[in-house]
Amino acid sequence: MSAATTVTQAVDDAFAQVTHVDPRFLAAAIGLQLLVVVFRSLAWRNVLVAAHPGTRVPVFGIGCSYAAGAAMNGLLPAHGGELAKIGFARPQISGSTVPTVAATLSVATIFDAVLGSILVVLLWSLGALPALPIPSPALAGLPLALGSAGVVLLGVAVVLGFRSRRLRRIGRDVLRGFAVLRTPRRYLVSVVPLQLAAWACRIGVVTAVLYAYGIHASLETGVLLVLVGGLSTAVPVPGGAGAQQVLSTYALQGTLSAAGAISFSLGMQATVTVINTTVGLLATMLLFRTLRPVAALRAARRHVSVPGG
Repeated sequence: MSAATTVTQAVDDAFAQVTHVDPRFLAAAIGLQLLVVVFRSLAWRNVLVAAHPGTRVPVFGIGCSYAAGAAMNGLLPAHGGELAKIGFARPQISGSTVPTVAATLSVATIFDAVLGSILVVLLWSLGALPALPIPSPALAGLPLALGSAGVVLLGVAVVLGFRSRRLRRIGRDVLRGFAVLRTPRRYLVSVVPLQLAAWACRIGVVTAVLYAYGIHASLETGVLLVLVGGLSTAVPVPGGAGAQQVLSTYALQGTLSAAGAISFSLGMQATVTVINTTVGLLATMLLFRTLRPVAALRAARRHVSVPGG
C-alpha cells in the first residue's frame, strides 16, 4: 500500500470517528474555551492600562476586540487576527499608537514563550516527550546561524534607529507598550494570574476533547498537545491547518493510531474554531453596533486594512 493511500485511509477513518463524541465533555470544552478568551482579553486590557496611564481603556470594548481578532486568527493566514486586534483596540484608547498597541500584544507572546519553554523542559525531564529524530550536523547548526544573523540584524536596526527621528519615535512607542514589565509587582499581580488561568483552561479544553473521544490520556499528554498546537500556528496558513494534525499525531504516538490522532485533532480544531468564530462575530457586531453580520464584517475589514486610521 502506498503512502498516499495510507494517509487517505487515515483521514477517511478520522472523519468517520468525528461524529462519535461524548456531548458532556464537548460542552465542558466549549465553556473552557470561552474562559480562555475572557482571561486572555482581560490580561491584554491590563497591559494596555499600564501602557496608557490615566487613559480610559474599556473592558468590554477591548474584550470584543480580542475576541474578534482571535476568531480571525483561525480564518486568516499569518496571524492576520493580530492586526485586527490592533485595528479594533487603538481607536478606543485616546492617544494610543499602532506600535504601542502592537507591543502590548507581544507581552502575552513573551509569557507564552517562557512558560512553553518551561513546560517543554518539565515534560522532557519527566520522559513524557516522544522521541525526536536526530538532525544532521548541518541542520543542527542552523539555529545558531539564524540566531547570529538575527543578532546582527538587530544591531543594524538599533544603529539606524538612533539616526532616524521617526524610528526613535516608533521605538519610544514600542517601549511604552512594555510599560507593565517595568513594574514587576504590577505585572505579577494583574497579568500573570490571568495568563496562567488561560493556560489552565487551554489544557482543560484539550483534556475535555480527549475524554469526549473516549481517550483517557495523561495530563502530560494534554500539556504536550497544547504546546504542539501553539507551534502549529507558526505555519502561515489559517489555523495552522494540516500542521496541527501532523504535530498531534506526533504527540499522541504510542497512545493512538494515526487515524485516531487525526480524528482528535480535527475535532479539537473544529470545536475551537467554531467557538472563536461565533464569539468573534458577535463581538464584531457589538463593536460596530449593528445586528447585521455582513455589515459588521465589512466594517471590520476597513479597520484591518487601515489599522492606524
